[in-house]
Amino acid sequence: MKTLLVLFTLLGFGPLLGADRDFVLSNQTGRSFEAVYISASDDKDWDGNLLTRGGALAAGGKLKVQFDKKSDAARWDINIVDDEGLTVKFDGVDLTNVETITLKDVNGKITAVVE
Repeated sequence: MKTLLVLFTLLGFGPLLGADRDFVLSNQTGRSFEAVYISASDDKDWDGNLLTRGGALAAGGKLKVQFDKKSDAARWDINIVDDEGLTVKFDGVDLTNVETITLKDVNGKITAVVE
């Protein structure tokens, strides 16, 4: 089972931990996402939806993702699920010094711009 070493807060809530893998996930699609999973690429299974208590990452919304300082994986997988069941997975993302990952809908395909 994947060990989820990610802490999260909605943008603007809670202090920044300062880890070099923390980032903001920005939803610039027309979709609302009901699940966001992030786990080390070398783990087999997903664990722990970051959107708890029925929360959603609405169109135009942002989510601050913060990592435990002990997390040391080089690559991470990101899996998002929209409110209609569409699942989009981004494999092997290097989150070192990433500030923002922006989700966009390009001709009906969800893409991620890593900055």
